[in-house]
Amino acid sequence: MPRDVQRFKTLDAFAQALAAVQTSYVDPVDEKKLIYDAARGMLHNLDQYSTFLPPNRYKNLRQDTEGEFGGVGLTLSPGTIDDTRPSQAPFPTIEGIVPRSPAEMAGLQQDDRVVSIDGAVTAEAGKELANATTWEARLRGASGTRVVVNVVRAGWKEARPFTLVRAQVKQPTVTHKVIERGIGYLAISRFSEATSADTATALAQLRQQNGLAVLVLDLRADPGGLVDQAIAVADLFLDGGTIVTIRGRQGSIETQTAHKGGVATTVPVIAIVDQGTASASEILAAALRDHGRAKLVGVRTYGKGTVQTFFDLEDGAGLKLTTARYYTPKGNSLESKGLEPDVHVDAFAGEEIVAGSSGTAGGSGAGTGSGVTIVSGPHGQTGDEDDDDPQLAAAVKLARQAVRSGNK
Repeated sequence: MPRDVQRFKTLDAFAQALAAVQTSYVDPVDEKKLIYDAARGMLHNLDQYSTFLPPNRYKNLRQDTEGEFGGVGLTLSPGTIDDTRPSQAPFPTIEGIVPRSPAEMAGLQQDDRVVSIDGAVTAEAGKELANATTWEARLRGASGTRVVVNVVRAGWKEARPFTLVRAQVKQPTVTHKVIERGIGYLAISRFSEATSADTATALAQLRQQNGLAVLVLDLRADPGGLVDQAIAVADLFLDGGTIVTIRGRQGSIETQTAHKGGVATTVPVIAIVDQGTASASEILAAALRDHGRAKLVGVRTYGKGTVQTFFDLEDGAGLKLTTARYYTPKGNSLESKGLEPDVHVDAFAGEEIVAGSSGTAGGSGAGTGSGVTIVSGPHGQTGDEDDDDPQLAAAVKLARQAVRSGNK
């Protein structure tokens, strides 16, 4: 049977199934929901990353990758249930506030608990009524529109209302600071359209503040995002060579290479990674290590070696579809493997930090030595750093070693 004939027979079978459900199922059903469910099932059965998204979810996802949207500038974390006080509702908690956003201007604070949004109560005794992501979506909307957020704060006897006017909010993906003279810290939470530009700005500021002799690059809990932005960030640290190779359908091969003139090509890098480091952030980490530009500290990364592409549909829905696989400069696939760090450090405070290699980290020789073992002090403390973050403490210890080596 010709392929086109077989295809139309299959589509006819789907139409017949849809008609049978509509006319004969015991309860009335919504045709649009049935079709959406069918599309969702089709994508779900391809792989764990491909998915069909209805209009609202697709819009929010695209806004997240663009990094700017109409909202109030709040991120929420799930409410916690206190076993000793089961009658207390687990209201979601304000986890982050975007600087100069409507939320900050109105006086909302971190750790405030959100009781309701536009009259919709967020939790009841011992039970969340929706997850934090759902409530964040409620806070988004067209610029100039109003939303009323009721919050309760430590020391308050009852919740108080805050009326916020939504505005275009740029969700920052890059944060930085000087840890001590010569050592800078830069964290990337995900890769959106402004990430590479914001990284370049942060590096320039760290250099002005005498904090770029060595860089601690924090990629923990970075789920990825726009691959082209990860490539652009890698380009800031590399003076040439392959960043990533992308292999698509029918043998198509795309090789992304670094250009001369990156703003941080001589800065030694200590990159902190964990099981939440995935996709685009793994591309960056692998490129820096394969070229001897970084030493990795932490635990094995997630292991996502595929690329997803967005496809807009006419009614506002969309597809996130796996379209390619990517490979590191040394030709390795990360899918289901991840990156094993050079220096293994658990996230919790512990005693031993083991190693893969030694010598100074970063620079053109990073990750090329042999035999480093770091043993932490009590609770993972390796110096003056917060002993609640042994991975950062280990990275800073390596950075100090690199600074001392560079000063010799």
